[in-house]
Amino acid sequence: MESNRMGPDRRTSTGWAIAAAAALLLSGCGVTNTGSAGETGGEGPFYEGKEINLIVPFDAGGASDVYSRMLSGHLSSHIEGRPQIVVENVPGGAQKDGINRFERAEHNGLNLAMSSGGLIAATKFDEEGIQFDLADYEPLMAFGGTMVIFGSTAAGITSLEDLRNSTEPVFYGGLEFNASEAVRTFALEELGLAGFEPLMGYDGGGAVTAAVLRGELGIGNSTSSHYIENVRQLEEDGSIVPLMTQGYVVGGEIVRDPAFPDLPTMPEAYRMLTGQEPEGIAWETYEALTAAQTNLLRTYWVHGDAPEEARAALREAVAELVADEAFTAEATQLLHVDSPPQIGDELAASTASIVDLPPQSVTWLEEYMARAGA
Repeated sequence: MESNRMGPDRRTSTGWAIAAAAALLLSGCGVTNTGSAGETGGEGPFYEGKEINLIVPFDAGGASDVYSRMLSGHLSSHIEGRPQIVVENVPGGAQKDGINRFERAEHNGLNLAMSSGGLIAATKFDEEGIQFDLADYEPLMAFGGTMVIFGSTAAGITSLEDLRNSTEPVFYGGLEFNASEAVRTFALEELGLAGFEPLMGYDGGGAVTAAVLRGELGIGNSTSSHYIENVRQLEEDGSIVPLMTQGYVVGGEIVRDPAFPDLPTMPEAYRMLTGQEPEGIAWETYEALTAAQTNLLRTYWVHGDAPEEARAALREAVAELVADEAFTAEATQLLHVDSPPQIGDELAASTASIVDLPPQSVTWLEEYMARAGA
């Protein structure tokens, strides 16, 4: 279930991208023997002279919006016919408003959507307001980003051992006690910490970090990109210490974040501190939600019933995109971290982990959230 190994193509997003693109292209996905995937009979490329609308369910100017606009420019150059891609921001409803808008848009290959892993998890655990079924969509590509768990030196935590041996209550802070946060809370609770208590409701990652600095929280979390850009300097001056990451799911195993190769994953930390294996339905659910949140941090979709010519052209384009060194370099500069891409079968496996989540996992997590959130 869990591993700390990292093969040669898993150390940077460039390696992940080349491996993913090669697998997809070699499989012949989107390529036929009768011509380019973007051609429709003798009429030229499907997207020639057309415009694609990309729905982003976040406000303009945020990280996902800026990333999607950057991606759009690169993606357009790889789609045969070079269509213009226009970003439409539809914030609200915890991303549901934007994806509902995508569902209502024409299923003609000229509409795409972006979502985060949190929205994907919400389709199982927060269905109110959802007017779509992700099973009806085809995921084109996803870009990952894991979570870093860090400790407060003001609270006396400088290592995993300090965390385990603390005789004082250990408070863990987050934004909202949703499904994604619940599996991290579960993993921390399983470490056997004295007086462990989650405190949710902080207004953003900056507020969590400030509470950790004050010693109000013993541990907090941050996305890897936010950590590198805003928190690492606090590590360097000794105010906080990184402890573990949520990890990525690759080939059915939880592996370390390539941006933090020396940090154990949460299942590794569990093994280190308890001497036990992370097994059972709870840890299986942790793995599924981790695949949804970290592997699929930014996922891009097309309607599954859009014309095959359109979907084939897009598959071919994203295979080229994720192997494009100019795109990778700009994405890394923008996010301050390598963001591992997924396409093809690997992406399908990540989305299936949550879309096809077994009923027993749904039941376990619902019961855990009700108990822990009480």
